[in-house]
Amino acid sequence: MIPVLARRSRALIVLAALLAAAVLVILPAQRASAHPVGTTGVFVTVQSDAVDVEMQIQKAGFVAATGYDIPTDQSALDAISANLMSFILHRVSVADSASTLSPEVSQQPEFRTVNGEDAIVTTIRFSAGRPITGKVTLHDDFIIDVVPGHQVYVALVSDWDNGQVAEGDPQVIGVLGGGVTDITLERTEQTPLHGFLSVVWLGMLHIAEGTDHLLFLSTLLIVAPSLAVRARRGFRWTQPIPLRRTILRATLVITSFTVGHLITLALVSLGVVSFPTKPVEVLVAVSIMVAAIHAVRPLLPRGELLIAGGFGLVHGTAFATTILDLNLGLGERLVAILGFNIGVELAQLCAAILVLPLLIWLSHARAYPAFRVTVAILAILAAVCWIVAIGTDGETVLQPVFDAVARFPIASYLVLVAVVGVLWLFTRRRAAAPAALGE
Repeated sequence: MIPVLARRSRALIVLAALLAAAVLVILPAQRASAHPVGTTGVFVTVQSDAVDVEMQIQKAGFVAATGYDIPTDQSALDAISANLMSFILHRVSVADSASTLSPEVSQQPEFRTVNGEDAIVTTIRFSAGRPITGKVTLHDDFIIDVVPGHQVYVALVSDWDNGQVAEGDPQVIGVLGGGVTDITLERTEQTPLHGFLSVVWLGMLHIAEGTDHLLFLSTLLIVAPSLAVRARRGFRWTQPIPLRRTILRATLVITSFTVGHLITLALVSLGVVSFPTKPVEVLVAVSIMVAAIHAVRPLLPRGELLIAGGFGLVHGTAFATTILDLNLGLGERLVAILGFNIGVELAQLCAAILVLPLLIWLSHARAYPAFRVTVAILAILAAVCWIVAIGTDGETVLQPVFDAVARFPIASYLVLVAVVGVLWLFTRRRAAAPAALGE
């Protein structure tokens, strides 16, 4: 009977580990094109006192509209830059409910590859000299006045005062062409509080959907009910430990992670430092691997605090990408850093409240060491898959599993609770039976 129970325990441990990994493993982010190939993209950012309009002009459309058939060479583009911008400024305008805004070129035209095609990218700032009020209307008949079949996809990057802040690709709000040259942003509620609340929610979503950060945190929390003690070679984990001490260890891990990512979140968001994206993504995966190795065997006593704080700096750099993509002004960016961090911490707290009681519960069963090691090994494998996906600009092979779990988060969590309960039931430590009277 005992060997059968042992086999069942091992099977259940693997099942629980697979579920935990499925819930927590990182999904490599894929940025879709904001507009289809063969079209022009216009990206609108509504600031407190100005509207930024970035134009991604397909070269073929530019040639058809202007007659300038120039080579794809920056020096050739620079030579006609003044004429080009004058041409555009006569065909693109922005107005709010009070008046037409004054245009100024904030980024000179440059060649870029967009959707695999040559494109001319430039940014125009339409300033009001006062707060932007009411609805915002964009007029654009550049190219489509000459090529009626051409389409201009207009996307909103952010509108802070109206609470429109989203992570990832800008939201397409309309298409110009076929005689349509105007698009209006209806701004019903304009107050900075809406922007702050939206970015708090954005921070929560970033953690809820950013399973790389959740996996890193979870591989650190999984050792909270354990204590590193000296062994013949290095250290080993022992558990369970008192409840109060477990909660203190978990709190210190979360605090250390918070301090680490807050530092780089602020520095990168404010433009003090910058780092290339891919190495940061790889380091996030490496952080998961290091935390998982520590979960298998302690690297040093309280090593999870150093790992959380040190690699928290890396995760903060990844967080900052979200703030930078919003294209906010300095004042709004400072508020966004605060709000986003609050959202991140709220999401982390929710995750800890959901996961930590299960870990504490299972730490009182014989299955916990094997459970911890199995989850750690699967986390390492998942991180390796993620690194491969980053290197190949593709998706991790585990993507379908993650998508399925993401669609049914409540059901997935309930299954995890059930699995932990079964593991505890079959492998819990039983109190020694009292000796019979008279023995």
